[in-house]
Amino acid sequence: MGLFGALTTAVTGLRAQSFALENVSGNIANSQTTAFKRIDTAFQDLIPDDILSKQKAGNVVATSRATNTVQGDIQTASSGTFLAINGAGFFVVAKPSNFVDNRPVFDGTNLYSRRGDFTPNKDGYLVNGAGYYLMGIPIDPTTGNLAGSVPVLLQFQNDFLPAQPTTQIDYRANLARYPLTPHHDTSVPGSELLNPIDFTADPTAIPPQSARIIGAGATLLPDAAAVVTGGAILPGALVNGGTITINGTNIVLAVNDPPSQVAPPGIIQKINAAAPPGVTASLDGTNHLILTSTDADTAIAITGSAPALFTELGLNVGTTNPTNLLTQNAAAQGQTMNITVGASTLPIIFGSAGGQVSTLAELSATLATLAPAAGTATVNTGNGNITIIAAGANTISVAGTATPLTFGMHTASAIPSNQVVVGDDLSTFISETVGGGAITAYDVSGSPVNMQLRWGKIDSSSLGAGHTDTWNLFYQSSSTATGATPAWQNAGSNFTFDPNGQMNPAVTNLTLNNVLIDGISLGTIAVSIGSGGITQFSDPNGGAQVNLLTQNGFAAGSLQTITVSDKGRVVGSYSNGRSIDLAEITLAIFNGANFLKRIDGGAFEATDESGAATFNASGKILASSLEGSNTDIADEFTKLIVTQQAYSANTRVISTANQMAQDLLNTLR
Repeated sequence: MGLFGALTTAVTGLRAQSFALENVSGNIANSQTTAFKRIDTAFQDLIPDDILSKQKAGNVVATSRATNTVQGDIQTASSGTFLAINGAGFFVVAKPSNFVDNRPVFDGTNLYSRRGDFTPNKDGYLVNGAGYYLMGIPIDPTTGNLAGSVPVLLQFQNDFLPAQPTTQIDYRANLARYPLTPHHDTSVPGSELLNPIDFTADPTAIPPQSARIIGAGATLLPDAAAVVTGGAILPGALVNGGTITINGTNIVLAVNDPPSQVAPPGIIQKINAAAPPGVTASLDGTNHLILTSTDADTAIAITGSAPALFTELGLNVGTTNPTNLLTQNAAAQGQTMNITVGASTLPIIFGSAGGQVSTLAELSATLATLAPAAGTATVNTGNGNITIIAAGANTISVAGTATPLTFGMHTASAIPSNQVVVGDDLSTFISETVGGGAITAYDVSGSPVNMQLRWGKIDSSSLGAGHTDTWNLFYQSSSTATGATPAWQNAGSNFTFDPNGQMNPAVTNLTLNNVLIDGISLGTIAVSIGSGGITQFSDPNGGAQVNLLTQNGFAAGSLQTITVSDKGRVVGSYSNGRSIDLAEITLAIFNGANFLKRIDGGAFEATDESGAATFNASGKILASSLEGSNTDIADEFTKLIVTQQAYSANTRVISTANQMAQDLLNTLR
């Protein structure tokens, strides 16, 4: 059957080249189809069984050769949900088997595609141009973790994102080593500090406890607006050589008539001329001398060459009896204070040894031992001030073992503290602190709350031994507080710094319990600071430089748009300004990707030859991009020419075989 075998072989050649032409035609037709994978043609010879010397070239059969693993060009796209895969992998998709009430019904079969022109439809599904629905793994919006490991159909509807209350604040800041508060005066050490004695109650960060009298101390000063009064000062009743000392300025007084000396009306003139601002002298209706100071830092001392210089002279704060009100910063261990009222002297030794005073309760008990005929001495356990009121004509003097006298009540752990600033102390608080930033927090219903922060420096290493740079953090609890209503709340922790500007010890986390701001409860908030989150370096601006201030709460919001990130996550943008990861797009991979079965629309089905899908593809998802067809027009045109020539050659074989058959038939004529 040699002659007719040649005809049969030529026919198989025509059939094979027709098959190849069909593939070339399809490739060229789909050269602009998104993510199309061209089909190449493979030719296989079919050899009839025969002895070695009689074997023939055989017939030919054409088969398809897939290029599923050959990537097309990546092109940018304007849609945030258009996707391309760079590398190996397939999108997991599904196609509805039918529709019920205009809603898709799926049969549960997973399909695979590299066509990524997905857009959201009216039901919130992501559907590509061939009608396939994207699958992936949902993400828990609260934890950010994947909610499973098996891809499911992704649907994003315009539901509300529930409100999330603020439970954590991340905070980083630098505090100026020297805060330029409105209250500071560079010529006065410690004037930049928040001073507890300026407040109705101590707002510094110490737990309520029995107060300890500790620390270095400060010069004895009268309280603010103290009035100095004496006994009857009538013409001729004073002894020559009296001196009034006001902040180191000596004013020598005399009462004789010569021009070089000063009579009572001249006393007033001379004092007012020499006294610093804030101190005035006057005579009352009975010629009593009155010294008035409106400055709490003004020190007034009165001495003379004779005991009768100023009979019954003392410091008065609104009582009719002579009074001495002492307001100090601290009392050193072993410091002695001698209170003399008339002929009675009461010695007080500060310290923790037997018979010494170390708490406000002990000081109060000691002051109560002053002789009743001399007067009374009490301590205010709220602000630590000592008030001494002389009885009758007795006079008061205070002395100590150090010059200047150093004793008193206020240190970081000196008196019980409720750690709040009340409305009456607002202006003082603002003048002694610096702003620490503000952030909007949210309660459980999503209501916004303006959370204001301020820092107050309560101790400074520049004051000498026993002092360290220490700050307290406050948050505003009421923006409308007045009177005794709390306005600011201390965060409850001391931030101390070493000479290098680092916290020592480090305060890495801070818990704010029962946070209530303008009547809105925020519950417990954890403040994350980190080991070096708060520093104290020099800053010419003299304030707090906030480097990070964020919180994890938000109000409820509805879904506005969805996009896909380059990490392959579907991101939802909500009306409350939040962007939340909603799902992760899963890429499937096959051991035999070129053995997948092609179906319409650039999709594939798994086969026994391809193997089952696994979800560890190495490909990367590119957002706002599309993969083009991997058809090369020039290459296909070359195949077209070759196929045409091969087809023509096979027709020549048929023509030749036909002519030979005619010649054979002609031999019979």
